[in-house]
Amino acid sequence: MAEPTIKNKHCGKGTSKRGILGDHNKVAADHVGGAESAPTAPCGACKFLRRKCNNGCVFAPYFGMDQGAAKFAAVHKVFGASNVSKLLAHIPVNRRHDAVVTISYEAQARLSDPVFGCVSVILALQQQVS
Repeated sequence: MAEPTIKNKHCGKGTSKRGILGDHNKVAADHVGGAESAPTAPCGACKFLRRKCNNGCVFAPYFGMDQGAAKFAAVHKVFGASNVSKLLAHIPVNRRHDAVVTISYEAQARLSDPVFGCVSVILALQQQVS
C-alpha cells in the first residue's frame, strides 16, 4: 500500500508523510544544541543534484560551488552519483583528490569519445612519442 501524499506548501510538490516528519525531526534535532549554524551554499554536486549540502558531504571538498556543478554533471552522467560516493568512501581521504581528478578526466573523455574514452588520448600520445 502506498504512503499518503501531502502537498508541500513551500514548493508545491507532493511528499510522503514519513518524509515530512523525518525532515521535521531532523531539523528539531539540529537546533537542540542552541547554536544555529549559518546556511552554507551547496557544493557543485549538491547544486546539480538539487539537494541540501551538509557538513559531511563527500563531494564538497572536490566539486566546488563555482565550476563543480559542470564537472560533476559529466561524472554523474557517466558513473552515477551513488557509485562515485561509494567509490570515494572506500578510498583513504589523503588519496581522494587524485581519485576525483581521475574520475572527472575519464568522465570527460567518455563523453567526448564514448567508445574509447581516455584510451584514445593515450594512443594519440603514444603515436606522438613513436
